[in-house]
Amino acid sequence: MARRDFYEVLGVKKGATADEIKKAYRKLARKHHPDVNPGDKGAEEKFKEVSEAYEVLSDPEKRKQYDTAGHAAFEGFRPGAGAGWEGFARHGPGSETFTGRFDFSDVFGDLFGGAGGGPVKGADLEYEMEVEFRDAVLGTEREITYHRSAPCEACSGRGYQPGTGGGQCQKCGGAGRIRVQKGPAFLQQTCPHCRGSGRLPGTPCAPCGGQGSVPKSERFRVRIPAGVEDGSRIRLSGKGEAGHEGGPPGDLYIRVRVRPDARFTRQGSDVITTVSIPLLDALLGGSIEVPTLGEPVRMKIPPGTQNGQRFRLRGKGVTGKGDLYAETQVVIPKQLEPDVKTTLEGLRGRL
Repeated sequence: MARRDFYEVLGVKKGATADEIKKAYRKLARKHHPDVNPGDKGAEEKFKEVSEAYEVLSDPEKRKQYDTAGHAAFEGFRPGAGAGWEGFARHGPGSETFTGRFDFSDVFGDLFGGAGGGPVKGADLEYEMEVEFRDAVLGTEREITYHRSAPCEACSGRGYQPGTGGGQCQKCGGAGRIRVQKGPAFLQQTCPHCRGSGRLPGTPCAPCGGQGSVPKSERFRVRIPAGVEDGSRIRLSGKGEAGHEGGPPGDLYIRVRVRPDARFTRQGSDVITTVSIPLLDALLGGSIEVPTLGEPVRMKIPPGTQNGQRFRLRGKGVTGKGDLYAETQVVIPKQLEPDVKTTLEGLRGRL
């Protein structure tokens, strides 16, 4: 089977920054880590794949080689191609050969709460909200309802009854993680006995079943700032999933979708609208009513106005900084009264 592109594996673009690559890896590693999915071979294979991609793309020199030659630059290098997926032998450019031990403790420390296990921040959530064009430009408030996990009040998110457990875990010595050797490599993994807390487990909390969190329906008002664009995200700190082992909750991101408007379109901070004007007003001049995001205004039309000509109304765009442009559409009558037609025929050649 052909190997997948490393950027595709991590779900990032080829020009992604180092921080974007690390963030993508953390998310996928947390999702597919064997400790999180015990016995799931599919998850283990996914974890191998994202680990391989991260090992190359997180190193500037290896990434440069990969961008130049693709997988061919690392023939023979693939975690899992040896005694176990944690150990590997890889061959770099030329005859230089690398073998040995890759210590994942730095990365897994970030994923599972640091050197002592313990508190881990909850996952982020995303909520998609559709708003009217006018509300996106002027700002508004919307009430939303969504579901998330919240810390269990009975056990303060710990998962066990207060006053029970808490002694040092003898299996990991209170570190929350144990060091495991597989082949030539060493892997730091969460202690299965204390689940990374470093403490002896207590009596499971009844209200949350030992999970430390309970399902909760949230309902509150969200402020949509003036000038928000389609696809923008609004971050609400602490409104995501509950943390683990007393860790802080994640964040909620509101992704805004702006509903198209029949009258207005947006170009940066400016707003465009189309106004119809009678033929005689275009020829002789006049005034028309122009819709804006607030009250309509009257605008003068100079003689000789052309079809598609734009007139600017200052300060009538987005958040008062942009302008509104009224684009004219001259209305040509489809039928003419006989006397009007005769008059116009007499003017043929003079206009």
